[in-house]
Amino acid sequence: MKRGGSMSAEIDTVTGSPVRLRILGWLAAQAEPRTQREIGRALSLVNAAVHYHVKQLEKTGLVRLEGTRPGPNSITEKLYSGKSMTESKQDALPPAQKSDVYLRYTLDSIGEMHREGAELIKSDWGSSRFLVGCYGVHATDPEIKRLKNRLMKMLQEFHEAHKKPAEKAKPFAITFGLVPSSGHAWGTTQKVFDMLS
Repeated sequence: MKRGGSMSAEIDTVTGSPVRLRILGWLAAQAEPRTQREIGRALSLVNAAVHYHVKQLEKTGLVRLEGTRPGPNSITEKLYSGKSMTESKQDALPPAQKSDVYLRYTLDSIGEMHREGAELIKSDWGSSRFLVGCYGVHATDPEIKRLKNRLMKMLQEFHEAHKKPAEKAKPFAITFGLVPSSGHAWGTTQKVFDMLS
């Protein structure tokens, strides 16, 4: 973060752009620093857009220049790493604003997983296996909390057993949500596209 700048302004710089949130979410998930070219290829962004948004993120301290390496055509490429929003120093933010930052960052990360998944499905429709869907329900707070606890336990156990690459294992993103709804946009209360059957 720039010295003397307000944390709120710096966070707004990040969360004010879905593209910056996508870049930050992808970079933060990488095991090693990445170049602008690699960022652009992974997120389907042109180099000029990546350059602009990486510079904005660098000002906040959430993206850091880690060094350089030789690139194609004798060009020296810069290597960048990203810090998760949840690891950043946001203690100065009011609770409501901190929650807003986490919510927007989480939803954008999920959106990026879905975008990547859709591209992979479209590129190899014949062999892609997936399940996507949503259910509209009417339930009490205690019922939703019980469902959340069961769901979280099952997902955590599965994640712990499958978080590392293994022979014949394919990468999958598992996303979920229990979110409030007005119920007006459902159309039907169940929308499931099952290609795993």
